[in-house]
Amino acid sequence: MAMAEIRINARLTGADAKHFRQLQEREGLSAFDLLRDALREYHAVRMRPRADAAKLLAGFVAAGNGPVDLSARCKEYLSDVLEAKHPLRVQER
Repeated sequence: MAMAEIRINARLTGADAKHFRQLQEREGLSAFDLLRDALREYHAVRMRPRADAAKLLAGFVAAGNGPVDLSARCKEYLSDVLEAKHPLRVQER
């Protein structure tokens, strides 16, 4: 047997066997053709390159402007902005 060749012997029972037969009849395929097509479809879906999280977030993470201590003093900055917009609504700190 060559390296690029695999022999498969499988037994399907119950719902799996029923689904296999339904697909065979609907598509008019032999067992070999159905397995080959199913494997190719499965491979195409599973082997897609995965999205790189860093690339996905590149436009959002560290893309804004603001003070370097914003994360530590966010409540203070927010209070200042709210007080400037609505001086009577914000209480003393």
